[in-house]
Amino acid sequence: MVAWLLRGDYVELCNCDPGCGCNFRALPNSEEGNCEAFVCSVVDEGRYGDVNLKDCAIAWALWWPGAIHDKGGRGHAFVRCDTDAQFEAIRTIWRGEAGYTYFEIFNSTFDEPTAVERADIDVTLDGIRSSFSVRGIGEGAVEPLTNPVTGAENDVRIVKSGGFIWKDGAIAMGKTLKVDAPGIRIDHSGRHAVVSRFEWSNL
Repeated sequence: MVAWLLRGDYVELCNCDPGCGCNFRALPNSEEGNCEAFVCSVVDEGRYGDVNLKDCAIAWALWWPGAIHDKGGRGHAFVRCDTDAQFEAIRTIWRGEAGYTYFEIFNSTFDEPTAVERADIDVTLDGIRSSFSVRGIGEGAVEPLTNPVTGAENDVRIVKSGGFIWKDGAIAMGKTLKVDAPGIRIDHSGRHAVVSRFEWSNL
């Protein structure tokens, strides 16, 4: 198996209430009772064998009919990269074919491995005011959680030392969460968001 490593910034939006019940009891606390998400990973250091993955960005639209572990889900990843070699490396990783818990588990909950295609992705990394968009597909924008009485920003973090997606996340609110992809349509606001650094590897 080819050795790979990715480090960078991660932005996650889903349809759960802020904090996301899936982080604690594996059950969504969304109004819909299911899991719907749009996440974006921006690589500032990465390689797949000899292929340099620096500056690649991947947005992943995700949908399950219930809790993630109950399966029946769908995934569609969109990749911004410069070369065919970069795309093939990311496609292999995101389909769970190159190891690492995050990608192996998620793909095991889909009816079929995630679709992966190249796309134009715009990203603004600004902590809990970050945003990203995939041309013709959707967008995600994050804003701070605020105190409902005073309007002051709330500084909320979740630390998961054993987390395989992120380990120390700044919790925010999804200002915009929209996806219109094959088999996945999402449209929410005022739901869960998290911004974090990530480090994933099969080493």
